[in-house]
Amino acid sequence: MQNAINSILVVDDQQVVRHTLCLCLRNIGYSDVAQAENGSEAKACLNKHAFDLIFLDLNMPVEDGFSVLKYLAAVDFKGLIVLLSSEDEALLESTTNLARQYKLEILGCVQKPIGIGVLKDLLARGSEHIQLKHNRFVDEITKEQIVNLLDNNHHCAFFQPQIDLTKHQLKGLEVLARFKNVNGQLLFPDSFIPTIERDAGLMMRFTRAIICDAFEQMTRFGHLMDELTIALNISGKVLNDDSFPAWLKEQAEMAGLAPNRVICELTETALNDDPNALSTQMLRLRMMGFRLSIDDFGTGYSSMEQLHRLPFHELKIDKQFVFNCLNNPKSAAIVEQSIKLATAMKMEVVAEGIECLNTEMYLKSIGCHIGQGFYYSKAVEMDELLAQWKPTQMICSEV
Repeated sequence: MQNAINSILVVDDQQVVRHTLCLCLRNIGYSDVAQAENGSEAKACLNKHAFDLIFLDLNMPVEDGFSVLKYLAAVDFKGLIVLLSSEDEALLESTTNLARQYKLEILGCVQKPIGIGVLKDLLARGSEHIQLKHNRFVDEITKEQIVNLLDNNHHCAFFQPQIDLTKHQLKGLEVLARFKNVNGQLLFPDSFIPTIERDAGLMMRFTRAIICDAFEQMTRFGHLMDELTIALNISGKVLNDDSFPAWLKEQAEMAGLAPNRVICELTETALNDDPNALSTQMLRLRMMGFRLSIDDFGTGYSSMEQLHRLPFHELKIDKQFVFNCLNNPKSAAIVEQSIKLATAMKMEVVAEGIECLNTEMYLKSIGCHIGQGFYYSKAVEMDELLAQWKPTQMICSEV
């Protein structure tokens, strides 16, 4: 893959660290390398030049790395960041989480000094990340473009399999929304979801269109679907419309789907918008026989309150914890305790973000019921999914 990193900024208050890192970078072929000895100098460099990658020390006497991270978030920095520190791993890990809350791309966090092998690995991964991001990048599309796509039926439901970890069988499908433009190019959610989320009416129309497409496909392939569940992502904005539960029940009946096969996933953060109104709607859905799932569990601040207050059937552990659970003790603790909590409350547990066999085996060993992630399949169209999986098939041949 062609190198996609052209310009690099090294920010560190220790001259020997800066010079050594810059020398190593130049020796392996990176000529456009700038340096700054503190946060103030770094901001000046960023005002004059665009960088693809920043090596950022956290502990600096004049405007530390935290100040730089806040600045990078404010200017919507799109490049990659490697955090440098002589501090312990717990501090680096927590700072990485903070940076991600700022919507910054953290390539890695490493202890000083950086070995040449680690440096080369970081640069290779960084170049690949930028190239892949460039290949799938699409500018955020406008409301008018989205309406036009909906008017011309360019929306489509994609499906990601959910796997019974005990039987290694397909148990259900999560519906994920996509658009295809007039040229057949696939548009990913980051190009249209931000626009849709700003308009409640558009969100409702979009959600209904995707659900109708998903239900139609479940009906079309009904002879293969058996008792598979279908999980729908429901926005808090959609639940602000009192008519939605009744509409969903009507659509499920028309598609021949029993309500207990339909799982309504609500993000933990969405539940905080207007808790009382959303709780009313969720109780209506539950009363109609739909299953309720709390999505992104662990990413909000009121997890225990929500679980105590609402009758969820399922808990979905957020993928950021699953992805790191084999090498991050904190992530492992959150995963294990979430499973124990859900089991005690007689809820099923879905782990998102499974990307390898070892993660699957670990989750199975601690009692997780259902797995989902790239290890099994990305989100694909129904035809492609059924070419890989069958409801009674033990495991996909491509896994």
